[in-house]
Amino acid sequence: MDNYGFVEEGLHYTGAFPTEEAKQFGYLTMAYIDGDTIPFLWYYATRFTLFDNHFQTIVGPSSPDNISLIAGQSGSTQWVKHPANAVVSAGLGVPVEGDDDPIWGSAKDPLGNSEKMPATNSSSPQINLTFATLPLTLAGNTIETVKGNDLDAGVDQADIQEDIAALGKLTQGAVNWRWYEEGFTFSGYTGAPDVGGLGDYIAHHNAPQYFGYVAANTTLNQNLQSYNQFFADIKNQNLGSSGVFYIKGGFQNQDGLTPLNAAGNKTVEANFVGDDDHEGYSDSQLSEALVARVVNAIANSQYWDNCAIIISWDDSEGTYDHVPPTFFAQDPSGGELSRGPRVPLIVISPFAQTHVVSHEVGDTNAIIKFINLVFNLPALEDLPDEQNAQQAGKQIYNQDNLGPTDDPKNPLSGDLTSAFSIKRLKGHDVLPGSYVTIPDGDITKLPQWGTNPLKSHLHIKPTDTGRTNNIPSDFNPRPSSQPGYPKN
Repeated sequence: MDNYGFVEEGLHYTGAFPTEEAKQFGYLTMAYIDGDTIPFLWYYATRFTLFDNHFQTIVGPSSPDNISLIAGQSGSTQWVKHPANAVVSAGLGVPVEGDDDPIWGSAKDPLGNSEKMPATNSSSPQINLTFATLPLTLAGNTIETVKGNDLDAGVDQADIQEDIAALGKLTQGAVNWRWYEEGFTFSGYTGAPDVGGLGDYIAHHNAPQYFGYVAANTTLNQNLQSYNQFFADIKNQNLGSSGVFYIKGGFQNQDGLTPLNAAGNKTVEANFVGDDDHEGYSDSQLSEALVARVVNAIANSQYWDNCAIIISWDDSEGTYDHVPPTFFAQDPSGGELSRGPRVPLIVISPFAQTHVVSHEVGDTNAIIKFINLVFNLPALEDLPDEQNAQQAGKQIYNQDNLGPTDDPKNPLSGDLTSAFSIKRLKGHDVLPGSYVTIPDGDITKLPQWGTNPLKSHLHIKPTDTGRTNNIPSDFNPRPSSQPGYPKN
């Protein structure tokens, strides 16, 4: 794990070494977040199933692993097919390894934003992504109808022609899906508005927006919605009888909350109001408030009786973890591509095992495997265009795993089924929604459930109770807020 340079943050800064800011970031990577800070997430983890062997799919920041949430990869098969587009030093190209915004909605949008994607204000966006994703397989045998609504089909669909033909022969129809993200809106959008609008929006977290056959498809791009629209759809029972739904936070929060700061630092209160749990601008309790709002909405709806809620993170945000990943794929520069650092994953469901830690190994392909299993979808790994690219990857680069790994027989990743109780799946002792709900008033009351876990709803005695925690005198949990000034 030393290769990641977790406590060598000074390497990432210019000038005197180490700078005060570098030291503070170095301390922060070695810190940890306990049940006092995130009691809601601890509550879910202790009452349901927590996975302790789940990893980022890609070594990198947010965008690659958001993309892998719907694709099981960040573009290895596109690199094999188009070696001229190979990424160099986490720049533009494939596989995606950086956080560059999608081309759709940017200044270089090939359609002049006629597909109505939100403007990204990026003059150097990522290239159009053209490999297979869940939005394709979820279309089922309606794919032929859907593909006709692509505004730039010749370019967007060039690498998935055989995939589309294969999907058109399936017997199952389309599966409902949506990607709800805070601040998302486009021209003509009539859904429930988010507070702050585009001020909340983080384009490089919106995986479907990277793919022209989704973003520039007037049928598929309607599945990209705002965060608040999710609650409107729950209330109005507009989610259909079944489906797959992604929910993402953003730069602000819909409750208008500001983080607690004992020193009353106004910089922290102003700059850390995000709720997507990225440490540079978000607050942990504001972020778990977003999760609790979503979980409560589902638990108090008709959808609880037939749901699985998967909580995970797109990257480790640089926080140190002592369990090294197993590497099984390299990028065009010869660096490690898959897997990245370990991240948590929690499964909540009326059919889940309770008080269980699963050691099942996985990454985002495990989530895709689970979706494939529930909806009887073909594995992305087994679609003909992806198979051809992976065979070429073996021949050209001598690599066996350049692409998704979501085939049921692929041993590299599990399928999350270890989270579920056979007894409950058969209808016995199914968990009621009340088992998971957190009182609405508690969600917006900071600090959440106080600061003493023994007196809170957790009733967990930490293993370090009574031990002295020798915090460095210049430790600053918000180093980006006011570098050089400790304890902000």
